[in-house]
Parts: sequence; C-alpha cells; structure tokens
Amino acid sequence: MTAADAPRSDGGDGGHHGMNHSSSSSSDSKDVKVSIIPESSSAEAKSAFSQPRRMPLRVAVIGAGPSGIVALKELKEMGFSTVLFDAAERIGGAFATAYEGAQLTTSSSLTAFGDFPPNPPNMVAKPTMWTCEEYVEYLNDYIDHFRLRGCIELKSRVVSYKKSENEALWELVVCKENTNTSTSYFDRVVIATGSNQNPNIPQDLLDKARQGDFTGDIVHSSSISSMRSLARGRRVLIVGLGETGSDLALQAAEGLATGEVPFVGISSRKGPGHTIPRLLGDVPADLMTSRAFHQIPDPNTAKSMWRELYERGVPMIKAAGMDATWMEFNLENENFPCCRFGVKNSAWLDALDAGAATFGGIEKIDGDVVTFDDGAVARVDLIVAATGFKPFDDAGVRNVRAELWRGVLRAAAADDMSLAYVGFARAAFGGVPPVAELQARWLASLWAGEVDPPTREQMEEEMQRAQREAGLRYPLDASRITTLVEYRQALDVWGASLGALPPLGWTTALRRPQLWRALWFGPLCAAQYRCGDAAVAARLERQKLHPFITAPVRAW
Repeated sequence: MTAADAPRSDGGDGGHHGMNHSSSSSSDSKDVKVSIIPESSSAEAKSAFSQPRRMPLRVAVIGAGPSGIVALKELKEMGFSTVLFDAAERIGGAFATAYEGAQLTTSSSLTAFGDFPPNPPNMVAKPTMWTCEEYVEYLNDYIDHFRLRGCIELKSRVVSYKKSENEALWELVVCKENTNTSTSYFDRVVIATGSNQNPNIPQDLLDKARQGDFTGDIVHSSSISSMRSLARGRRVLIVGLGETGSDLALQAAEGLATGEVPFVGISSRKGPGHTIPRLLGDVPADLMTSRAFHQIPDPNTAKSMWRELYERGVPMIKAAGMDATWMEFNLENENFPCCRFGVKNSAWLDALDAGAATFGGIEKIDGDVVTFDDGAVARVDLIVAATGFKPFDDAGVRNVRAELWRGVLRAAAADDMSLAYVGFARAAFGGVPPVAELQARWLASLWAGEVDPPTREQMEEEMQRAQREAGLRYPLDASRITTLVEYRQALDVWGASLGALPPLGWTTALRRPQLWRALWFGPLCAAQYRCGDAAVAARLERQKLHPFITAPVRAW
C-alpha cells in the first residue's frame, strides 16, 4: 500500500466539476437546502489576488485522506473558516478501506507530519512500518491534537462544485448520508481526493477477455478486501507489478504450499520499477532515503554509478546476513532509481520463492487459457488488475504534470487561484504526505497574502521544464504516471517558496553537528522544513540513521 491518499468518495467526472455525477440526481434527495455564506461579496471575490482580503474566508476541502486532513489543519491554523467533506464513514481515505494485511511502504519517520511526531515517542528513535490501521489511528490522533474533528463532515458526498452565477463564490452541492442535499457557498475550494479515484482496468485487457470469451472473473485490486479468501480454489493471474500487485501476489502465493490455491501467475509488460524491500533486516529501508541519497546525478550519467554501487552493495548486504535478491534483480536488469519509479515492496520476489510464475504481457485470451507475449500459456479463472488508476480527470485535468503547476494550481486559471489541489504528487522514492504538507502550508500562506502568487508565465515555464525533466529521468514511466515527482526536489521547491529550507551549511555542521548529520543523512521528512521550531530540531537530532550509513557518518 503506497503512502498516497485516495478517499474513494468524491471522484471527479469532468469539466462541469461534478463529483460522482451519475448518482447526483435530485430524485434521490428528500430535502434541498440552500446556505448563503455571508463573509464574501462578489466584488471581494473578484479581487481575491489583487488586494488584501479580510478574514476569515470560507474554504471547502474535499477528501479526508492525509492530504485533505493536513490541508484542513494548515488552513484552519492560518485563520480560515474551513470545512472538510468526505462521503466515507471514517477518515483515512484509501488507508481506511485497504485490503487485509495492507502495510505502508514508507516508514513512520517519512510518513508522519512535520509537527506531529509518531506516538509513542520512542518511535522517533525506532521508526516502524505502520499497517494501514495504525496509520489511520495516527491520523485520528493528529485530528484530535489540532482540534479538527468539528470541521469534518463525514458521510457527506460532494455531488458538484462550480462557480456561482456571478463567479464570485464556489457553489457546492453536498448530499448528506445519501438523503438530504444542501447547497453552500465558499470563497475557496481544495481538492484533496488523491489521484487514485478511478480504478483502471486496461481496455485492451477487457477487449481480449471479451473477444476470447474469458470464462473467469476480472477484478480491480481496489475492490479486494481479502486476497487470501478471494484466491482460495482459484487459478490466479495478477496483472501489474506495483506495490499493491506485489502484496497481492504474495498473499495469493502463500496458498500454493497448502494446495488452497492451485496456481498464481504475475503478468507485467515492462516489469517492476526499481524494487526495494520495506525492511532491511528489522530496520525500514527508507531510512536511507536521505538528502545525500537524493543527490542523484543526471540520468544520462547515473547508470554507471548505480551499477558500481550495486555491485559493491550485494556482497555487503549478504555479509550482514540479509537477503540481497532484490538488489541482484535490480543489478541484472539495470533497474536503477535514476530511471524508474520505486516499488518499495519486494513481496513479489517472495511470491516467486513460494511458487508463483512470471509472464510478459497478455497476448490473447481464449476461454480460460491466457497466452502471453513471451509465448507462455497459462490456465486462469481469476484475473486481478493491479493496474493503478486512470489519469486524474476532475475539472478537465487529464495530465497533472502538464496542467497543474506543482500539482496545486491550474495554469489555465492563473487569474483565479481560488481552486487548488493538494496531494497530487507521487514521489518516485519518498511519500505523498510530506509533499502534501508543504503544498498545504504554501497554499494557506498564498490565500492569506503572505506569499506572492506565481504569474501565468512562471507557471507555464516551470511546467514545461518539469515535463522535460520527468521524461529524461523516468523515460518508461513519466507519460503514464503524470503525478510522478523527484522527492527531494519537490520538497525543496516548496521549502524555498516558504522560506523554510533546512539549515544545511557549515555553520550548522560546526554548531549543531547532530542536527546537520540528521538533515543530510537521516530520512528526508517534512520535519526538516520546520527547523525554526526548537522542539522539531531537537527531535531531528534524535532521529535514527540507517545502520548502513551510521558507521561511515560517525567516522566522518
């Protein structure tokens, strides 16, 4: 399970700003109410970014995953009157509805918000890999600590959001508990539903299944609650090798030894991205996701460096008594982090050890017989599409990198920044919540008039540059994963915009060497961009470094 938030409510459906429009008919609503929010006049709204505004402005946040929750907190802290809506019964987004046994692929060190450390306190020094339930518990603690619960309206589906007739305010139609529909007006709207809204079962897979009269079932991974139960007695084919596909492949393959599951196959056209395990020994592997790690050279020159590092790393990991299969796979296939997205989950390799088979892409289907493009054949009666989600298309946005400046503002609407997005950035190595936190901090500062808005020209130039750089760095993945970003670069860009870059220079090295070591060699987390808070800086000094870098750093 990635550290990306995707509440399965409130999915966008296109240019009219409808949310789950197919179920928004007034015929299923008993009462229709209209609430007029008095804080904003038409003249005020039209001059939103040309002159200071009196507070508090009314802001609606859509989506109660981590990104929506941190946006709510930052906006409320800045003084905005903010309400968060989500159709679900509980907060947490995709983490609240994850499959059985789901675990995050980023550690508590990386995933936690910068101003709210994990509990218990010793987790700062001894980070762990949270289960999804544990992470939802952390989010609930965060909500209670910052007194946000009274601002959250669950079981409240946003049917549509659009500009009012005079374009001064945003008009939200909200359906409460699938019965009562009301209309409210807001000065600003934040979309924080995540990019995993619309499950993607590739059309060519559906076409081949239909043309070949496939006799089994096809399900998307997002609909699965228990893979072990679903796989029992079935010949299973997992299509896709991301982090979710990796988990589900192993859960299905565990039934091979007992005979509960007769067959498990894994189909992938391009193979997995750069694969790393969640843990190296008993320590989260992403503790190596440090600022030093992210000083990756240009992709055109990085492969030889990574090849040498991995050639040296394989015997070192084996000497430490750990499994190096993942590193050997990456080395053999030249699957280096400079040119592929990260699969922070090596469970699919364990699935192979348990007896699962790997195949190329699907060539054709005939009844229950699947023929692959490598010539292999397998009989299956359950296909699990772990194939991600369709491109985010809310409000007409199809390509996040090409249409949303830094994943937050629409360049096409540069003269009206009253609609924003938070959480639409997937780090190749790193987590969504830290980037979302800095996005939310900047957005709150923008709307409060504390930072200057970018011009249309600045936005378009930066977006064009981001397109070029992503194509160079991730040639196999950039076009299909339009939310993909380089983690350290994304954090530093927002940190610079906020004037919150961590103190990395020699003055810190000499005066506070423990903090300097943590900033360069500790896990790259949101807390680094809050070093002005003495308590946060002190906590960073206690942060655990990965054992593989502890010895050389201490020696230095």
